[in-house]
Amino acid sequence: MPGPSNPLSEMADFDNVIVTKDERPNPSFTTSALPGFKKTVHGRRAIRIFDGVPIPENVMRDCLQDAILAPSSSNLQCYEIYWVRDDDMRKRMAPLCLNQPAAATAGDLLIIVSRGDLWQTHLKNLTDIMTDHGKKPLTGPVRDYYENTIPMLMKTDRFGLHNLMRRVVFWYKSRSEPTVNGPVSRADHRVYGHIQASLAAENLMLSLAAHGYESCPIGGIDKRGIRKLLGLPSRAEPTLVIGAGTGKPEGLFSARARLPFDDLIKQV
Repeated sequence: MPGPSNPLSEMADFDNVIVTKDERPNPSFTTSALPGFKKTVHGRRAIRIFDGVPIPENVMRDCLQDAILAPSSSNLQCYEIYWVRDDDMRKRMAPLCLNQPAAATAGDLLIIVSRGDLWQTHLKNLTDIMTDHGKKPLTGPVRDYYENTIPMLMKTDRFGLHNLMRRVVFWYKSRSEPTVNGPVSRADHRVYGHIQASLAAENLMLSLAAHGYESCPIGGIDKRGIRKLLGLPSRAEPTLVIGAGTGKPEGLFSARARLPFDDLIKQV
């Protein structure tokens, strides 16, 4: 498959880009944004054979900036993205991806890791940003949410006391009003983390497509091996690996097939 005609090689370092205008969706997007979005969504395919050439650094950094703009529950962003740039690490990663061509031939490898265990660190850092390091304290419902609700939902301990407490609180509240039903267990927190990581992964793959590059999400991986290779703690869990770069024509294995709209979309 042809590579991108303009890989943004003339653009400045994206690390220094600061968005100053909060432009929210409006009717003008149907002409300014929708055509490109449709082209990106329909053009993104899982490509399994690449030419092995790395994506230009400034382009990849821009795609990663888009990835971290993904929606995130309570904005805690409980994930990490490992951009594999070391040659030795890349060679060691391929077997952990079962030597799938999408990993072995990719120009770049990105490991999306669920990090629910970092919620306290992220909460503190987020609060520092929101309050300008305490100069503008949170107030009202926002303060109550970040200081009380989030710890109540996320805290856990080796004996499961916090899980039991949440289960009781949710059960009691549900008797009189609609209420959330979780998380109440470590398994719930694992699901939570993988959801956050998956949202970031989707943003990343769509951004890669919009920049003219291709990708493949790889779920068949040795998660324990990758965790060990990266030196991650036991509660960190790889969600998937993304192979990215310029795909070869033979890397598209088949025509796109999707279930019918009405099989998946239900009107109630």
